[in-house]
Amino acid sequence: MTRRRFFIPPDQLDDPNPYIQGDEARHLLKVLRLKVGDEVVLFDNSGQECPSRICAVSKDKVCFEMGDRQMPLRESPLDLSLGVPLIRSQPFEWILQKGTEMGVSSFHPFFSAHSSRNFQKTEQENRSIRWQRIVQEAAKQCRRNVLPLLHPMVSFVDLIQQNSGGIKIIPYEEESGRTLVDLKQGHSFTDSIMALVGPEGGFTSEEVGLAEEKGFVSISLGPRTLRSETAALALIGLCQFLWGDMGAGRKGGEDALP
Repeated sequence: MTRRRFFIPPDQLDDPNPYIQGDEARHLLKVLRLKVGDEVVLFDNSGQECPSRICAVSKDKVCFEMGDRQMPLRESPLDLSLGVPLIRSQPFEWILQKGTEMGVSSFHPFFSAHSSRNFQKTEQENRSIRWQRIVQEAAKQCRRNVLPLLHPMVSFVDLIQQNSGGIKIIPYEEESGRTLVDLKQGHSFTDSIMALVGPEGGFTSEEVGLAEEKGFVSISLGPRTLRSETAALALIGLCQFLWGDMGAGRKGGEDALP
């Protein structure tokens, strides 16, 4: 039987009597109805996980007896950063969930000419809390022991000005002559990619021009118009296949793929 997994902050894991509390503890007790003696797995965002046994419970706190700490290799060798546009809540959150499952290293929410910023600071804070919870739950489900970073919301212009190494990609529906496979020919190996997903309505030609000035390469995701969430999933999967851990790209080194 697969053990349930729970996120535990490092300071609580390093406590002489490791424990979780708050929402995570209430979920364990009230929803999953686990009890003293049940076995779980704890992870603390450092890459390690620890098989543990519940030894004591209270109203909103659960204490554990820990087994040996382990460091399984489940993170992609590709540091994949994803710029996510502010689109409707449901598809935006779907991108966070599925992106976490597929190995995205960090998410960069942004607003642009075709995406809105119509909410106040308090709502931004509430959304950030909810987004972080979605990322955490997705990491638990897919057995990742490192949570993707969730960066503060910025404008498109501010995002493309951030320094980042490796390949920088911007899909554009007007680009027909270059695909990710073409890009692979000139960059057979990289350990870092910054990829931007367009909003509903896409990027403007001016935005693509600005991005290219900052070192981004425009690519095509095919002849069909994709929704933002579909484009995100396609982009992540292709990057992980060509440069990450979802294909043969890593196994054969320089000669694995054209």
